[in-house]
Amino acid sequence: MKLDVYTGKTWWKAALIAFGVVIGIISLFYTETFLKELRAEEERKIVLWAKAVEAVFLSEDDSNLAFYSQIIQDNKTIPVILVNDDGEIIAHRNLDVPESNPERYLNRKLEEFKESGQVLENPYLDGKTNYLYFKGSSLLTKLRIYPLLLLGVISIYMLISYMAFSNARRSEQNKVWTGMAKETAHQIGTPLSALLGWIAYLKDQYPNEMAFGEMERDVDRLTDITERFSKIGSQPELTHTALSTTIEGSLDYLVNRMGKNVDFSSNIENDLHAQHNPQLISWVLENLITNATDALEGRGQIHVEAKRIGTDISIFVKDTGKGIPANIQRSIFQPGYSTKSRGWGLGLSLAKRIVKEYHNGTITLAESQLNQGSTFKIVLPSIL
Repeated sequence: MKLDVYTGKTWWKAALIAFGVVIGIISLFYTETFLKELRAEEERKIVLWAKAVEAVFLSEDDSNLAFYSQIIQDNKTIPVILVNDDGEIIAHRNLDVPESNPERYLNRKLEEFKESGQVLENPYLDGKTNYLYFKGSSLLTKLRIYPLLLLGVISIYMLISYMAFSNARRSEQNKVWTGMAKETAHQIGTPLSALLGWIAYLKDQYPNEMAFGEMERDVDRLTDITERFSKIGSQPELTHTALSTTIEGSLDYLVNRMGKNVDFSSNIENDLHAQHNPQLISWVLENLITNATDALEGRGQIHVEAKRIGTDISIFVKDTGKGIPANIQRSIFQPGYSTKSRGWGLGLSLAKRIVKEYHNGTITLAESQLNQGSTFKIVLPSIL
């Protein structure tokens, strides 16, 4: 089950991506169509330029010399090199020829044009053929780059929009969690105070009744839980209390409240020290163990292990329950995601937030196989 307020359909993401793709495709199609027309127009200009060069160099009729010269001068954008049958450069245009060693520069450019440019054969009336090598103008180059720049701008726009939506959604989730947690703590506080008073009264009336001691312990636990919820949304205080003591205290409370067919075991190293908030870390452990108990469906094994590995402390919570399907393993820490029909989907999400944001640690699903169980792993920085 997913909460609509947290995990509603992300149609806007698909719309955002589709918009960017459509704009990109239209831009590329239109630009490429325009480029084809421009390339054809440039080729016509180049052919005309070559004819003009032929007329200037070879024609004996000087009547149209000024006209042909004007055609040659009008080409101000397309770089061209005209070569004769012997490979000698006859003319060139729109090349930044240096004053020093111009022949070397032109020969290098000619080789470059032969490799990556285009060539037109220009047969003359005297039987000779000249070759006109050319490359696209600077305008063509800019137009080729334009679609890529446009796609880059669209991609940046999509990324910024996605981040803005995500941050706004995350901020809204945080406000909902904080408000709900504080309101829950406030509402629970009043009946808890009354329960504590009634238990104290009953203990005075029936001092030999052992059940009141366990009831008082459960009420104390509810008080701790209320305090945890009241601290959500504010920076918790971290202490240097031994982490092994915190873990053992949490396990001691839970082990007596598991089913008779649940085989519980633990292996906690002594003197594990980490800067942590005991109440919040206890809540994380209780959440994992409660989930493990639910996965067992009344029968199986739960094993908790805590040990120092390098400079970190690793805590493993392993069960032999039904396991978590592979297709949802990446979703279990998402807010609002729950496999339980009555679940709110906040437990693992809040556990991750407590471990990661408040304790600079990590919590992951280390392993899970269907009908064989799951193992969750918490890693916290150790105080050596």
